[in-house]
Amino acid sequence: MRLFCIFLFALTAEIATANSNSISNIYLENFAIANKDSVALDNAYMKVLRDGAACTLANTPNFGTRIIVALDKIKFKSNRGTIKIKRGEIAVFLENEFYDLPKGSYFEIALKKNHPSLTKPSEWVEPTKNIVIYEDAEFRVFEERLNPGDTRALHSHAQRVVVRLNQVQLTDPRNSPNGKPGTGIQVANTVKFAEPMVHVTKNLSEIPLFNIVIEYKIEH
Repeated sequence: MRLFCIFLFALTAEIATANSNSISNIYLENFAIANKDSVALDNAYMKVLRDGAACTLANTPNFGTRIIVALDKIKFKSNRGTIKIKRGEIAVFLENEFYDLPKGSYFEIALKKNHPSLTKPSEWVEPTKNIVIYEDAEFRVFEERLNPGDTRALHSHAQRVVVRLNQVQLTDPRNSPNGKPGTGIQVANTVKFAEPMVHVTKNLSEIPLFNIVIEYKIEH
């Protein structure tokens, strides 16, 4: 009888451990845990993670819309079903939507709620040669493209984050027509938060400029 009780206790403990491990695995699969090394940018307006996520769950405190920008082919499940996107494509999730932690190479841009007031450039001139791929009342996402040697005329930007997909050298030809060595380099697979500005852009490289830009909308 004593041996039977010892066996029963050991079996119960093993099952409890297995269940605990299963619960932990389920938790890790469905709740994003971001390694601090994956944080590419974090300011008062947004948090950007590389190959990680700040909030895959719906209605996460202090976060609103999240944008996934693929750096490679990725596939993941969401409340809208399975999402499949490739390099340079995006998936936008509103505050009340959720998704599994993607596997692969991507950026997650999580917009913060209650951020400071947006600032404006000195004037507003709509950029040309860009393609808007998403837009709502808060922000827009566009493909920023410019062929080798091409120039984008004077234009304006609001506060934004830029996901750089191609490594190119840019210049403002009003100030430096041929650029300066080592300046204006956009490194591929990086992000940068940029303040409002008005400028002219020329692509000095032999390959096209290709960026994904998430830009706040302002009155102008």
